[in-house]
Amino acid sequence: MIKFFRKIRKNLLSENKFSKYLLYAIGEIVLVIIGILIALQINNKNEQRKSENKIVSILKEVQNDLGLDIQKSDELIAYYKTKDSIINLVKADKLTYDDYKNDNRNALRHAIMDAFHMKIHANGYTNLIENVDNVPKKLKAIIEPLHEIYIYNKYEIDKFDKRLDLITDRVMDELAKSKDWFYRKNQPQLEDEMIDFFLNDPYYKNDVALYQNAGWQNLAYHVTIFRENAINAYKQINTLVESNEPLPDFIPHNLVHLTTAQLNEYVGTFKVVKFEGYDGPIPDLNYKIQIQDNNLVGVMNGDLEDMDYFYFETKDKIFGQTDIYLNGEFVRDSLNEITSLIVMKNGMGAHLNKL
Repeated sequence: MIKFFRKIRKNLLSENKFSKYLLYAIGEIVLVIIGILIALQINNKNEQRKSENKIVSILKEVQNDLGLDIQKSDELIAYYKTKDSIINLVKADKLTYDDYKNDNRNALRHAIMDAFHMKIHANGYTNLIENVDNVPKKLKAIIEPLHEIYIYNKYEIDKFDKRLDLITDRVMDELAKSKDWFYRKNQPQLEDEMIDFFLNDPYYKNDVALYQNAGWQNLAYHVTIFRENAINAYKQINTLVESNEPLPDFIPHNLVHLTTAQLNEYVGTFKVVKFEGYDGPIPDLNYKIQIQDNNLVGVMNGDLEDMDYFYFETKDKIFGQTDIYLNGEFVRDSLNEITSLIVMKNGMGAHLNKL
């Protein structure tokens, strides 16, 4: 091929056709430039493909981290929910001498002497931020939700995680200094003096209240928010990377699938008419249920920061981001029309009528 072009140039020059040769030379230069541009374009696309594959790989690492923490958060919420039920009995003076002698005595004596820790896995997120300039435009939508999880949510969780350590360490240290029975507290049976302390000491009950505030009322609350955001981010990554893998069992998803027409049956405004275990005046609370991204969501009094995501266990039975967080059932009349909703959220039951 090279010899062929050389022959053409030689013939043009020998025939004294300089203008034609010049046009030919320009054309040859243009062809070379076009070839270079095509090669650069192919190379750029290859580099973009490599960069995108790398970011997708990092997002899958983030997804794996989220999965580990979602499952851990379930354990933490359940742990502090159990602690909360014990603490409420302590604060209400509903425990007895016999309670500290029965099979639950270990849980009672250690009610505020241990803690469940939530150390968030952030290696994937750190890796993503280090490569944030290479994130393709179509994948950038996940960055802001991950900032919310790994900056704000993590900060709140770490804060109350440390707070619980301070409380449990102080309680143990003070008992060791003030109670001569401290070293015997792990014996199979509690001594009468120990039981009297747990039942009647007002400063112990103050510590119980502090532990409840840090554990159930704050740490578990912020872990619940973290879990909601982590679940939504996990599913968003699945969509962005166009994954064909099914969602794992620890990610809430519909167990029965309803059409848009069927979902429209549940759409509307519901008014709170009763709280279980509460006899006082009911505040004016309206709960709006609507369709978002082919799923049902619920919003109380327009507070978009406290949005509930519904998933269907059966046609009328729903659950939220965790069974602990929210579950409920729609009630129908004799005409099969939805009239009300009974829902349990954060341990509180509510009855709502459809307006």
